[in-house]
Amino acid sequence: MQPIGFSKERCKKIMEELNLDILIASTPENVFYSSGLPTTVNAPNPILYVLKNQYPYFVLINKEGEEYLIHWDLYRSANIFTWVPDSKGILSPKDALRSIMKQLKKWGIKEGKIGLETLLPRYVADYLYNKFPEATFENGDKAFIEMRLIKTEEEVQRIKKSTQIAEKAIMACINASKEGITDTKLLQIARKTMVKADPEVWGWDHLTLNIGNSDPEAPGQGIKMKKGDLSRFDFGAVYKGYVSDVSRQMALGTVPSGVREAMDSMIKMQEFALNNMKAGVIASELNQKSVEYYKTLKEEGMHFVTCHHIGLETEELHMFGPVDTQKRPFEENMVVDVEVWEHVPDWGLVGVEDCYRITKTGVEQLSSLDKDIFIV
Repeated sequence: MQPIGFSKERCKKIMEELNLDILIASTPENVFYSSGLPTTVNAPNPILYVLKNQYPYFVLINKEGEEYLIHWDLYRSANIFTWVPDSKGILSPKDALRSIMKQLKKWGIKEGKIGLETLLPRYVADYLYNKFPEATFENGDKAFIEMRLIKTEEEVQRIKKSTQIAEKAIMACINASKEGITDTKLLQIARKTMVKADPEVWGWDHLTLNIGNSDPEAPGQGIKMKKGDLSRFDFGAVYKGYVSDVSRQMALGTVPSGVREAMDSMIKMQEFALNNMKAGVIASELNQKSVEYYKTLKEEGMHFVTCHHIGLETEELHMFGPVDTQKRPFEENMVVDVEVWEHVPDWGLVGVEDCYRITKTGVEQLSSLDKDIFIV
């Protein structure tokens, strides 16, 4: 089996830049990324994720990019999914610890620098500190983030397919919208649409949904739709491990006062950011230009513009936005989500978000739905 996104050469380069001798993957996403083992919660059978407290998994990577996989011994199909040639089956956390120590000693690690994820279980970190007192332990998160930011063609196509599935679910909910339908029923429609869309779909990543003034982060309370409601459908599907993030809004009957103006401004703002986005552009500088552009549309107003990476997770790294802003350039084959929102009194956030691949000359849109407010 060939790697999906992992590149031995890119890994070697990043570890050299960060001066790391060993890198240890322990989270579901990074173990899946560096081995192919289906460890994520959305895997076809998430048994490896469910049982990770008893049968933990790890990928050890040395500075030559060579990998060593540790996994549940009774998972007999590991060799079907992984490209890692060297692996060890374990039957307990203690087995896993012994296997880690044995492999590190085999690689001659004694005084080297070992990169650990910040979400590595405490018992593993304590064990390593005790067994390798002369080693230096570093934060390994940056190494994995840097590896994952540049997508292979296979990764891009998985995100694109995931996006198409999310859009199908959004349109299924919009087409089903009517007076009296509940958010619970809309969630059911979204889930069913995603699962039926493709044999390779792994389910849903998020189903953010609101009717009127309901909380979009907590749908499923039985709230009924009524005439004049503004609804938001912000969905992410999971296709063969890779997620999407698309948001559209819908009005039942007529568009509420003030909402149309806000949406028009947000579409223009998103298009401004995209028209100025390409490989080589500094993220923080584009963020500042986007904020200045908004002021040409409206002198006052509460708005948010965010650009974040997307791939194995919905928000891998924020390039710019209210959460964080990077002083780094966009690079070819990064895949990002660009979302823009304006707060409208009595109606909450109004806006749109879509996925894009960064190219040398601009962006390639992976989503395809009309950006305007849908009216039913």
